[in-house]
Amino acid sequence: MSKMLSRIETPCFVINSAIFDKNYLAFRSALDCWWPNSAIAYSVKTNALPWVLERIFKLGGMAEVVSDFEYELAKLAGFSDDQIVFNGPIKSKKYFIHGVNSSALVNIDSYRELRWLEEIPLGNEHVIGLRVNIDISDSCPGEFDYSNEGFRFGFSYENGQLGLALERIHKLGFESVGLHFHCNSITRSLNVYSSIANKIASIVNEYNLCLRYIDIGGGFFGGIPGKPSPDDYLSIISNELLKAIDPSKTTLILEPGSAIVGSSTEYVTTVLDVKDTLKARIVSTDGSRVSIDPLWRKERYMYSLITKKDNIFPSQIICGYTCMDHDRIMRLVDDKELSVGDVIAYKRVGAYSMTMDNMFIQGLPSVYVSDGMSVTKVRSASTSEDFYLLNSGTVTRLTIS
Repeated sequence: MSKMLSRIETPCFVINSAIFDKNYLAFRSALDCWWPNSAIAYSVKTNALPWVLERIFKLGGMAEVVSDFEYELAKLAGFSDDQIVFNGPIKSKKYFIHGVNSSALVNIDSYRELRWLEEIPLGNEHVIGLRVNIDISDSCPGEFDYSNEGFRFGFSYENGQLGLALERIHKLGFESVGLHFHCNSITRSLNVYSSIANKIASIVNEYNLCLRYIDIGGGFFGGIPGKPSPDDYLSIISNELLKAIDPSKTTLILEPGSAIVGSSTEYVTTVLDVKDTLKARIVSTDGSRVSIDPLWRKERYMYSLITKKDNIFPSQIICGYTCMDHDRIMRLVDDKELSVGDVIAYKRVGAYSMTMDNMFIQGLPSVYVSDGMSVTKVRSASTSEDFYLLNSGTVTRLTIS
């Protein structure tokens, strides 16, 4: 990092392309081992930076999108329609029909989409999927938010809505469909994916389904030592699926996002000021919690420091550039004493950071890609002129002397 500092301007994100590629290829390798008839559909919402999408395209992946806007981003990045998985409950009718007619993998989430499907003249070349809502809280106690209310997406298997949706699909002439499953868990544990795959096998057996594909969703760990690896996940998933499914006839799709981009990215900031108040040591930086914790939940990070001093200070509160007193990123306890000009790099922050960042008080930060030898800027920091143009359609160029 110290060698890179002369070539970057903080605050900024730095993506390590080697780690990014390694994370992707780890999933590809695990799939080749456990379920060769398979595909990786990168979760665009996790980080929609053009460089990221174009890199996935070059690596041979697909794009998983959940809106018309993301569908357009995928197309701009080079993906053809048949390389796009189209999920989510907010598809427009226009893009839904386009996706179905253009061989995108469209996973129907609602009854309005079923009605749209029934309006389309369909042929044997069309492929359609259903988002399945399942309850696995009993086999995964404490591993989900909203366990008492259940998941919000798709057709419920337990209350019979999935069966009704399948009947309507079959009446349209679809003998083979796809099923999409995604369960956001707190733990990302192997048990979660074992339970999902076990439920899939039960559904396939109960309805005697011939599936074109199974999309098991995302939510995996990736690139983090001590956590489950892609190989760990795929061995568990395939062991359950093989009880009911022929891998030569059914494609398995994964939708990793943070597992690919999360651990590959750092957020690099510089210390602007250090002061002692009556009760605390306050360290102000040119970064912000806005950029790496958009939901304001985190309290701890993996980080590295580049400091002028080696002495240890008992407690330092690291704060961001906003005028909000709660823009407190983390607290350092018994760590190196920071001074003006020192650098703090937050690690593993590539997921849901750039996508959910905003131009609050400051513009969006620059983004660089490092290959270990060179550093390339792939997004320039946004300016006040960028903001004005985006929100008004016109701009007067400023010159500040």
